[in-house]
Amino acid sequence: MLRLAFVLTVAASFPVAAQEVRDGVASAPTDRSVTIYRAPHRNGGQLTLSSLGGFAVITETREVNLPAGEARLAFAGVADGIVAESAIVSGLPGGVIEKNRDDALLSPSALMHAAVGREVALQRVNRKTGRTTVTAARILSASDQGVIFATADGNEALRCSGLAEQFRYSGGGEGLFAQPTLSVLTRSSRPSHAVVKLTYIAENFDWNANYIARIGADGKTLNLTGWITMANGNGVSLANARTQIVAGGLNRAYLRRFVNDQPRVIARCWPMQTTSDIPETSGRPYELVRPWLGQEGNADRDEVIVTARRFNLKSPTAMMAMPAPAAPPPPEQLGDLKLYRVPERITIAARQMKQTRLIDQSAIPFETYYRVEAHLLPWVTSAAPQPATTMLRSTNDLAHHLGLPLPAGAILVEQDQGGQPMVLGEPELLDTAQDEQLDLALGVANDITCAWKRLPAANGDRLGHLVVTLTNATTHGAAIELRLNAGGGWSIHHTSVDAPKVDGVPTVKLTLASGEERTIAINLGRD
Repeated sequence: MLRLAFVLTVAASFPVAAQEVRDGVASAPTDRSVTIYRAPHRNGGQLTLSSLGGFAVITETREVNLPAGEARLAFAGVADGIVAESAIVSGLPGGVIEKNRDDALLSPSALMHAAVGREVALQRVNRKTGRTTVTAARILSASDQGVIFATADGNEALRCSGLAEQFRYSGGGEGLFAQPTLSVLTRSSRPSHAVVKLTYIAENFDWNANYIARIGADGKTLNLTGWITMANGNGVSLANARTQIVAGGLNRAYLRRFVNDQPRVIARCWPMQTTSDIPETSGRPYELVRPWLGQEGNADRDEVIVTARRFNLKSPTAMMAMPAPAAPPPPEQLGDLKLYRVPERITIAARQMKQTRLIDQSAIPFETYYRVEAHLLPWVTSAAPQPATTMLRSTNDLAHHLGLPLPAGAILVEQDQGGQPMVLGEPELLDTAQDEQLDLALGVANDITCAWKRLPAANGDRLGHLVVTLTNATTHGAAIELRLNAGGGWSIHHTSVDAPKVDGVPTVKLTLASGEERTIAINLGRD
C-alpha cells in the first residue's frame, strides 16, 4: 500500500501534457445581414468615406468542420472595423472559450518586415542593357527609413543602385492574414459539422438620405423620390447582403477605435542621398519593391488585351424596357427608432458609397411663400432692404400623399423650363416625423424686400418706434411671413397688424399684390 501511494504521488507531481489545439477555418459567409446606424448627433450633412461616424451590426451564417477536442476557429473576411468584444458566435456545440481579433494583415510592409533575417532572391534589370541578374540576398533591416540587405558584394540599400529591383520571398509570411480575421477557441467532444452565426458591430459605416423633388407643370404639386446613400469605409466588401438602415438619434457611448499600428516599410536611399544621386520624384517617395513572381525578362511589362463586341442598340433585346424596381416596404418601429429594409439584396463594396431607393411619391401638394427675417434694434437708425427667402411648404401626412418618416438629407428641387430640368435649390431636410410640417428654403428672392427705419422718440418715451416696409416687385402676388426678431434685451410691445407667435417668434402673415408696398408700425420696449 505504501509503494502504491508513493507511485501515485510521484505521478501526480508531473504536469499533464497540454492538449493539442487544432486550427480550423470557417467557410465564407453563406448568408449575410447588415444593419447600418447613422452617426449619433448627425442630422443631415454630407458623408465622407475617410471619416464615417456611424456603425453597422453584421450577422453572417457560416459552415464549420470541427475536430474533436480544442480548436481555434478563424472567421476570415470580417470587416476591419470590427469591435471584437461585441462578437457573438452561436451554433458551436461546445460554445466559445475565448475570442481574438487578428489584425496582422498581409501587406508589402508586413511581408518585408517579417522577412528580416531571411534569404531572398533579388532580381535586377540593367536599364541600359536590359540584362537580368538574380542574386542571393539577405534582408538585414526594414523600416520607414529604408531597406538594407546583404549580398556577396557587401551591404546595400534597396533602390539605391539605379537598377530596377524585385525579389522573391522564400517564406516569412507565417502569422500574417490576407483578410481581417476573428478567431475563437472552442471545444467539441467529437468531430462534427455545424452551421454557425457570427454577429458583431463594426465601425466606419454610415448612411444618409438624398431626395429629388420635381415640381409639376401646375406649379402646385411635386413628385418626390428619395434615395438612401450607404457608405462602407472598411476594406472588406459585404456581398449579397440583406440590408437595413436605422433612422433616429441613438445614444451611444464613446468607443475608442482600434488603430492598426503595423510598421511601415519604404524602400528609399539614405537621408540626404549621400550614397546615391538618384533623384526622388516630386510628390512621390521611393516605392516599396514589388514581389517578383519569377518570370524571366522584364517583369515590368504586362500585356493587356481588350476585346469589344458591337452592341446593336436597335435590337429588340437592347430596347426591351427594364422592369421597375420593387417598391420599398414601409418603415418598421424599432423602439423609438425607425427601421427601413432595402427590398433587394445588395453588395456594399469596400470603401464605397451605394444608393438604393427609399420612397417614390407623386402629386404632393405644396404652397409657395416668402419668409422675411427682420432683426430689429432700436438704437440703429435704419436697415437697408433685405431680400426674402423663397419657401415651399407641405405637410408630411396622408392627405398630402406622404405620411411616412423622412430621414434627414438634402433635397434637390427641380422644375422643367423649356423642356429642360432646371435646379431651383438644394435645401437641407432635418428628420421629419409623420404629420409634421415640411418647410424647404429654396433661395433668395431679390424682388421681395424688407427695410425698416427708426422714428424720432417723443420726450421721455422709452419705447423704440420703428416702421417696417415690405415691397413686392414681382409680376405676381406673394404670400409673405414676416418674422419680427428683437435683440439686445428688447421685445415687441405693439404692432399695427396682428403678429401671433410662430415657434416663439412674432410673425406677420400677409399677401402683397404685384408692385405693392406696405408699411407696418412696431413699438419695441424693454423686457
